[in-house]
Amino acid sequence: MLFKDCLRDPRAIRLVCIAVVLALAYGVWYSYSVFLVALLGEFAWPRSTLAAGFSIFAIVHGLSNPVVGRLCDKLNPAFFVVGGGIGVCFSLVYVSFIETPFQLFFGFGVMTAISVALCGWAPSLVQVQRNHKSRLGFAIGFVSSGIGVGMLLIVPLVQILIEVFGWRQAYRIFAFIC
Repeated sequence: MLFKDCLRDPRAIRLVCIAVVLALAYGVWYSYSVFLVALLGEFAWPRSTLAAGFSIFAIVHGLSNPVVGRLCDKLNPAFFVVGGGIGVCFSLVYVSFIETPFQLFFGFGVMTAISVALCGWAPSLVQVQRNHKSRLGFAIGFVSSGIGVGMLLIVPLVQILIEVFGWRQAYRIFAFIC
């Protein structure tokens, strides 16, 4: 009965949606290690080049978060989450066509990082704080569990997709899922 009641509560549905968005956003982040192996196999670029793609992602994501947080103070964070989700889709499709390290740096390092920041932790936390004041601790805990679920489910899924379809098609399928 309790679960059925939760499905009727828009606030509970919002929490589930935020957790799913975080699962996908951080699944993108943590699945890079699986894609890295496939990229090494195809391009034979130095590991440092592929690591630089992730380093650029981490730096750009970190620099984007304060800007996204500030924007969430002024506008509805849901707009950023939707925009970030669309950005993740486009950036993953872009990365599926890369041929040079620069394209990897721009596609994954910049485009994907900004998109993940737009639909990641900052706007999610603002939404939770605005809508779940009475049970804030539970709400934050619930949505943050999406990050762990994303790592647990998305990374092995990406590995399967790469094995079955190749890394380029895996990025496209992952973009569609997002």
